Amino acid sequence: MKRAEFGNERLQLIRELYHYNSKTRKRYLRTIFRKVPEKERYTDRGASFPSIVDIFIHIIDAYRFWFLFVYCGKVEEYRPLRETEMFTERRAREEERRIDSYMLRFLDRLRPVDLKRIVRLGKRRLILHDILVHMVEEELQHRGELNALFWQAGVEPPLVEWGG
Repeated sequence: MKRAEFGNERLQLIRELYHYNSKTRKRYLRTIFRKVPEKERYTDRGASFPSIVDIFIHIIDAYRFWFLFVYCGKVEEYRPLRETEMFTERRAREEERRIDSYMLRFLDRLRPVDLKRIVRLGKRRLILHDILVHMVEEELQHRGELNALFWQAGVEPPLVEWGG
């Protein structure tokens, strides 16, 4: 396989993963606000972030951090979403829609050569490809965590499958 073909295939796979996560994230948002009782939604569960809603907002905020602040060279302007307000369904949906549409447009504009672009975070030099792949892993990790918290609250996680 030629190098250019490999880059095209790699970028296409990343786009497919982001579209999958986009669709799946919306199912999780619906589950959180339509099936998880309000008390359970906001209770500190002792997880990576205090509540089920906090974990979901962190997923969105991680995209904000890496792509609206680090990638754009504005890391000093970053303020975590969780520190600004308690998220209602409406606010969570708005923020998810905003970052999701930004990310999908961002990916549409990328070319295979862009995957090698260097992104600076302080003294660290990161490769855009690695950040994109890391964010897939980040979201999957936190969705697994949400699944466990859903089960503890007596709620079935949304059924999702690749290509489904």
